[in-house]
Amino acid sequence: MLGYSVGALLVVIGGCILAISTGWELPYELLLAGLDWLRTNTWESLILAILIMILGILPFLKPRKSIDHTFRTVSQLGEVRVTVDAIGDLIVRSAQNKNEVRLVKPLIKQREDGLEILLDCQFNFETVIPEVSEQLQTQIKEDVERFTGIKVAEVKVLARRLDPVQTNRPPRVR
Repeated sequence: MLGYSVGALLVVIGGCILAISTGWELPYELLLAGLDWLRTNTWESLILAILIMILGILPFLKPRKSIDHTFRTVSQLGEVRVTVDAIGDLIVRSAQNKNEVRLVKPLIKQREDGLEILLDCQFNFETVIPEVSEQLQTQIKEDVERFTGIKVAEVKVLARRLDPVQTNRPPRVR
């Protein structure tokens, strides 16, 4: 939010400088009137200067949030961190072992009781979705827990599209 405010202020200042340099008198007169007001109203100018300085210092005082895109497990020798991308790759490879699954896009969230995995899937047309989804959920849960050591609380499957099985025939034109 502060970045947008600073950006807007810089655009206004740049516009005023452009207007003054091209001979437009209004911004110049407003600038002179503002400077004259600052000189004659010392208390208001002092308060305004303090507020501007505080707003300028705030970004430096505000602690930056570190976005942690890793999941941590503890071993006997220390900790192991696994990135979200690595878990996503593992999920995609595990799902590709099923012939009925055409495409899968995982979304991984951390919960207190383990990972919540949402699978956005594209199945072949003649797939029995409840049966294959249950097999997929079991496979994904087992693979993620076995290869990463991270507990999986829930695996949700969203059947987004059903595509016909690809054959060697050229596509028909309608």
